[in-house]
Amino acid sequence: MLLIRKVNNQYKQERINALICVVWFIMKKQHKVMKILLATIGIIVLVIVLTSNVGYYLMCKMAISKIESLNMPEGITVYGQTKAEASDIYWVHMRAEKVIICDGGPEYVQKYLEENNSDLALMNIDVEYFTGMTDMCMYDFDALSDEERDRILDDDSDRYVRIVYEHKYFWLPVSWYYMNPIS
Repeated sequence: MLLIRKVNNQYKQERINALICVVWFIMKKQHKVMKILLATIGIIVLVIVLTSNVGYYLMCKMAISKIESLNMPEGITVYGQTKAEASDIYWVHMRAEKVIICDGGPEYVQKYLEENNSDLALMNIDVEYFTGMTDMCMYDFDALSDEERDRILDDDSDRYVRIVYEHKYFWLPVSWYYMNPIS
């Protein structure tokens, strides 16, 4: 009788061990399923953020911060605010512009930026005359009022310098309903 109880206890212990192994295996599978589920939810949230106003706003703020983080020459005056806008005209790109008034002109500003900023900070940065034409200007000279244009021309338009950050993207949340630049 004692032998039968011992065999039954061993049999019960083996069944319990087998049950524990099965439960552990199922939990391990559930852990994989949980990881896959969390990754899928993360991707869905990321897509929603990138295709919403939040994604557009964040990309514009990033472009503005690229210009604002540059070391600028002393004695400049900022004309207006730094503005950024995404466009899908010709190619998908983000463009930020800052207009400054500097007595040295664009050549001086370009030289100063190259000497006082890293190559990484200057990536996708361009310096140009304010009165020049671009495909997408937040500060379009021709769109200014007549009084403002006359004031700039009388004040020597070569002193007005446009600093531009432009980056091409494979995809951005750009659509016709994003009309106004972010500043």
